[in-house]
Amino acid sequence: MLILSADDVRRALPMASAIEAMKSAYLAVSTGGATMPPRTALSVGSHNEIALFMPAHIASIGALTVKAATVFPRNVSEGRPVIQGAVQVLDDQTGEIVGLLEGSSLTGIRTAAGGGASVDALARADSTVLAMIGTGIQARTGVEAVCAVREISEIRAYGRNRENLMQFCTDIAGFADRIVASDSPSAAVRDADIVYTATTSPTPTFPGADIGPGTHIVGVGSFKPSMIEMDQATIAQATVFVDQTEACWDEAGILDQVIELGSVLDGTHPGRTSDAEITLFKSVGLAAQDAAAAHQAFVSAQAMGLGTEIDLGA
Repeated sequence: MLILSADDVRRALPMASAIEAMKSAYLAVSTGGATMPPRTALSVGSHNEIALFMPAHIASIGALTVKAATVFPRNVSEGRPVIQGAVQVLDDQTGEIVGLLEGSSLTGIRTAAGGGASVDALARADSTVLAMIGTGIQARTGVEAVCAVREISEIRAYGRNRENLMQFCTDIAGFADRIVASDSPSAAVRDADIVYTATTSPTPTFPGADIGPGTHIVGVGSFKPSMIEMDQATIAQATVFVDQTEACWDEAGILDQVIELGSVLDGTHPGRTSDAEITLFKSVGLAAQDAAAAHQAFVSAQAMGLGTEIDLGA
């Protein structure tokens, strides 16, 4: 069995490869090529601790995985990560356990790559200004994903904590010629070509009235109805695309007419129909994304000689 650390995963799964893997995942989901049972959630403590288990199989690429993740909020007080996880890779021809990948790094890359896939498919080709709402790790990888598919010259960032915002701007300095620490969400999103939200906010992170014609919006932070990154004004004026219809209805609370991104990728839906159209991609994260990303990372790691081999014995 090949074990890949967080660093191994990052080396084996560069953003461009991850974005292509996400396209294959979305295609499989929308065309019936992915087997993806609902995730199992177990309550394991008295302080909202949760363990999550997410299996998936994509036969077309031979990806068979099981992701296990935990969310332990009280870990903050002990200096431990709140979210931890691992992805088990199995051979879909023999059933053998062939890999174990660190899950947090994989999840961060594949989540951002999913947003990047939507930008590639839906954002205007001449998009140059990115507004990033959020300053965490997911926002950092989100910038990387957008810049992998569009020539971004200006990034406007906004976060509630000014110190974190300034550090974030320093961290992303290499991605664009102009980096702006915005004083408000409105200042960040007004006239931006792409608006990307990566927060778990319970209230809308920017006013929909500030979104201009032709904007592409990406929302990857919220994954349950109590997290509301975008207001109804934003949703009402946009053509809404999702990773999977049922998942977003269940977990994001978006109940209006939606289109799966996979139907754009396979040509069933035209995607953006004009330069003035406002498009919105909402993702809650799918086990099929983990499967596609883990499979790609595992194959690449083998070719690159990364990771540590162990023998579990019989």
